[in-house]
Amino acid sequence: MATYKEIKGTSIEIVSSDPSNPQLGQIWYNSTSNTLKGEEFSSLGSWATGGALPVGKSYLASCGTQTAALGFGGYIYTPPGSTVATSEEYNGSSWTAGGTMGTARKRLAGCGTQTAALAFGGLVPPSTTATEEYNGSSWTAGGALTTARRDFAGAGTQTAGLAFSGAPRTGPEGTAVEEYDGSSWTGGGALPTGTQGMGGAGTQTAGLGFGGYNTTFAVQTYEYDGSSWTNGGSMTTGKNKLGGTGTQTAALAFGGTVSGGGRTANTEQYDGSSWAAAANMSIARNNNPGAAGDTSAGLAFGGRIDTADTTTATEEFSGAGPTTVTLSGS
Repeated sequence: MATYKEIKGTSIEIVSSDPSNPQLGQIWYNSTSNTLKGEEFSSLGSWATGGALPVGKSYLASCGTQTAALGFGGYIYTPPGSTVATSEEYNGSSWTAGGTMGTARKRLAGCGTQTAALAFGGLVPPSTTATEEYNGSSWTAGGALTTARRDFAGAGTQTAGLAFSGAPRTGPEGTAVEEYDGSSWTGGGALPTGTQGMGGAGTQTAGLGFGGYNTTFAVQTYEYDGSSWTNGGSMTTGKNKLGGTGTQTAALAFGGTVSGGGRTANTEQYDGSSWAAAANMSIARNNNPGAAGDTSAGLAFGGRIDTADTTTATEEFSGAGPTTVTLSGS
């Protein structure tokens, strides 16, 4: 059998850290981690470790991109447990404190960007209609939702937001949809099925809702055109209280609670008609982990990792393309 040197004309390089720009087919030995590594093409994409959150949170809302993300509100499980109003900003490598919301809440929804975000609804308790707008440094009150709700999804921008699904203060899972114009909410086209815990992506006129719970762990996907919803392709795995981000034609769904009550690291990506498997996260998490970006550059952060704790872990998703893999070693 031919050796690597005979095939490539050189020996396997020994380095103390991974190359910053490896080429497809390149192999090297990392002496620091004692691992043999290589660069291959992955159609599933890949997750890599990002900078840790200052504090572990679940049931938070989020928006933005992989290099300019915002997480806000949520719940910290550290005894005795607390619902928080804090927000955190990510620059692609580390998190810093952002402005504090006027109302502490969990199980809320959000949309927008790191410098023009919208937070709405959630559980204080009780469920609230409160909306707040973020300008990159501070939060101010916006127009109240018509229907108080929690465990629902958001999409769009600060001046063209979308709120849908969720659990109202009383009654079954909701079908109510509301649209925000920068100052007030008005009713939109109702969801076909009442659902809570959905993932959301897209814009006010090209929205996407997926997963959630409505007597079962849903695989359903709904697409919104600004007035009504139509069925999209079904997810491969039903998930509730998952992370969702992206656009109507390039969405990412990850984590969440699956049938039986366990949490998952499962990741799927949507192309506008169907869902396909993507690389799993390294950490299984549920209870609405933070999400930002899209299928080419996504971000997952926070969430609940067991019955008694949340995580500070951040993971960055890279879409299909070259990826570094461990071939052998510790």
